[in-house]
Amino acid sequence: MTRSIAVLAFLTLALGFPPSVPARVSAVGNPRLPDMRTVVPQHLQVVNPAKGSKKEVLRFANGVANLGDGPWRMRPRFPLGDLSQPQEAIQEILDSTDSYGSIVEEKLVSRFEWHETHNHWHINGIALFEFRKSRGGTASTADIGDVYGGNSLKTTFCLIDWIRYEGNSNTGKKTDRVYFDCAGDYQGVSVGWVDQYHQATDGQELDISGAPVGYYYLLSTSNPEGTFKEKDLSNNSAWVYLELSRDSQGNAKIGVITDSVEAEGTGLPDTYSANR
Repeated sequence: MTRSIAVLAFLTLALGFPPSVPARVSAVGNPRLPDMRTVVPQHLQVVNPAKGSKKEVLRFANGVANLGDGPWRMRPRFPLGDLSQPQEAIQEILDSTDSYGSIVEEKLVSRFEWHETHNHWHINGIALFEFRKSRGGTASTADIGDVYGGNSLKTTFCLIDWIRYEGNSNTGKKTDRVYFDCAGDYQGVSVGWVDQYHQATDGQELDISGAPVGYYYLLSTSNPEGTFKEKDLSNNSAWVYLELSRDSQGNAKIGVITDSVEAEGTGLPDTYSANR
């Protein structure tokens, strides 16, 4: 079910982005911010996209949770009518834990873009995936080295309430599922919910072709540039520490050794089996 928004006069992107969107203040005026947390990537596998191809792709499932005080909610600035044109994405900050409070502030944060493969609207800048080398120490954030081969991918998501993160809402109450439509209008993640993408979904991948045998990190970071307004930017990353080996034919094999939850107690556990 989508919620309609008022139809505004369409302005083309040729006009460019305004420097800011004026804030709207509610009668309450108590902002409740979201807090984006990354679930440890799971279901890791190396695949060859085409038979006989030397290209090696690391695929994985990825999830982003909102464990803050308010919903992570975005709306398009203009009606999502023209699939060839990106639209401005406005984040709305509310005075309520659920999605039915008053708007305290609104901010231009990103763009909605039509994803041809997924056949729905995505929001830019949601997550950053990186395949990084180990420095040779004990598995920890401090051991994460350079990106292998410059291999990183900033990805877009359609944000919805996919699976509930049981018992971990800061508010102590469960919020209803609100966001479950990628066709247009509002997108977001409610408090205490996780948005997760299946490892077979287009974009859930990194090219690791020719990577030498050794130890690496798959690092996933939500809101990597701090574009979206949230409660805490320091808890947005999760990683998997893995060993890459090769068989007698030179095919890449990976073995997960540990992750950021097991090694440091940071990030969110990879206990979610629901996968879209």
